[in-house]
Amino acid sequence: MCNGVLVVEAKQKSGTMITIDFALEEGRDVFVIPGNIDSVNSMGTNELIRQGAKLVTKYEEIIEEYM
Repeated sequence: MCNGVLVVEAKQKSGTMITIDFALEEGRDVFVIPGNIDSVNSMGTNELIRQGAKLVTKYEEIIEEYM
């Protein structure tokens, strides 16, 4: 149904992180918008970037991935 998942914000332990686990199991790309380093709501997103998720700062970066 989809090629990838875009994460805008996620706590370290959240439903978003569970969704990302399912996406990875299905071989989907994970795109992440980085968050403020001192925000609890960005700890999960920033950790995903550290683990190798694709950092996104503009929507064109996602489009380029599939062209």
